[in-house]
Amino acid sequence: MAQRDKTDDSGDSPENQGGNLKDDLLANSGIFYGWWILVALALMRVMASGVGNNVRSLLVIPLEEEFGATRAQISLMATAGSLAIALTGPLGGWLMDRYGPRRVMFVSLIFAVSGYLMLAGAQSLWQVIVIFTIPLGVAYNWAILNSGAPILNNWFDRGKARALSLLNVGHGAGALILPLMLLAITELGWRTAMVIGAGTMVIVGFPVVWVVRNTPEEMGLAPDGDPPVVSTTGTGSATSAAQSGMTLAQAARGPFFWAVGIGSACMLFVNSSIAFHLVPMLVWKGESQTFGGILLSTQLTWTVPIVLGVSWAADRFDGTRIMTAMMMVVLLGVGVMLWADAKWSYVLAVSLLAFGGSHWAILWAVLGRQYGRAHYNIIRLSIYSILIAGMSGAPYFAGLTFDRTDSYEQWLRILLVVGVLGIVSFAVAAVTRTRPTPKAKV
Repeated sequence: MAQRDKTDDSGDSPENQGGNLKDDLLANSGIFYGWWILVALALMRVMASGVGNNVRSLLVIPLEEEFGATRAQISLMATAGSLAIALTGPLGGWLMDRYGPRRVMFVSLIFAVSGYLMLAGAQSLWQVIVIFTIPLGVAYNWAILNSGAPILNNWFDRGKARALSLLNVGHGAGALILPLMLLAITELGWRTAMVIGAGTMVIVGFPVVWVVRNTPEEMGLAPDGDPPVVSTTGTGSATSAAQSGMTLAQAARGPFFWAVGIGSACMLFVNSSIAFHLVPMLVWKGESQTFGGILLSTQLTWTVPIVLGVSWAADRFDGTRIMTAMMMVVLLGVGVMLWADAKWSYVLAVSLLAFGGSHWAILWAVLGRQYGRAHYNIIRLSIYSILIAGMSGAPYFAGLTFDRTDSYEQWLRILLVVGVLGIVSFAVAAVTRTRPTPKAKV
């Protein structure tokens, strides 16, 4: 799909209305506009991390008390949402390739804000599950988690992993807001806290949509701030890097596509089940709910230095081998959590497990380099569907295991096996990836 199909090209579009902003930022700051977009998207991640999906772990016990539901039933809000995201992933990728991530972000953000308001008025558990499946599942995912990466993939080339990692830094930094949301839930009630979340998304989200642009070509620029380079095809038409890359069919025929998808699914399976159940898991081990909330915030915050370090390495070395090493660290974290019995050991466990939430930037950068830009969104979200489908049952079965055994020990042992499978899958991806051709300097 040619990049011109992705632009908001109507005369009254926000893009044209924001032309003065663009000109001011380019002329007066001397800073590549891609960095302004990165800052805006990272700010949205800060907001989303503090009031978004990470809050689900804080809601487990309040929902359990209000609706009299089991741990497994409450966990369905994560499982159902994940399955819906997995099923609609390719559709989201097609929409972003066809209309651009920016438009998808705008429409999805409206639905996500509505979801928080509906959640505040939910009167039964089934309503909570439906809300976390559609507006706070699919729409939230498209607006917050899956629109930023394709935009940055278009704006950055040499520093792709660094840019995507800085986006993830926003996710980790936003964890510092989680104790405030915990305070709002405990002091004001979880319903009021959800209204606060909706207001925060409006205040932050829509200005971000106004700032971002789908591609540098829309503004007469090139990735990384380089001079635009246009080549001419044999038919005389102009082409650019924005139109090059594998199709989904070509990508799916290679072993790398499936290996990196399965490996990431294993990483997410481990990470999501522990992150969702971290607060109740620590309560099971004899700690307070407040300590669990603080430790959840600590785990997410710790992803900031981790993602910066691994992204620096991924711009210089093979990203698939880095993800293999990260899976090994996560596996060690599961082992520590299994046998931990003191506060210091819990802190060590979540510090190691934080690597599981830090691999996204590396994964998206690896896919961008492997498959190019033309069909990046549908390829990325098809792989995303694989890994989301692979991890979708993790929170539910973790809760079900606890309901039947009154313990998380058996589940943690299962995660050890999943971690080993993840290491093997990433190792296969490392040996089947396409070696990039060095770029000529211009």
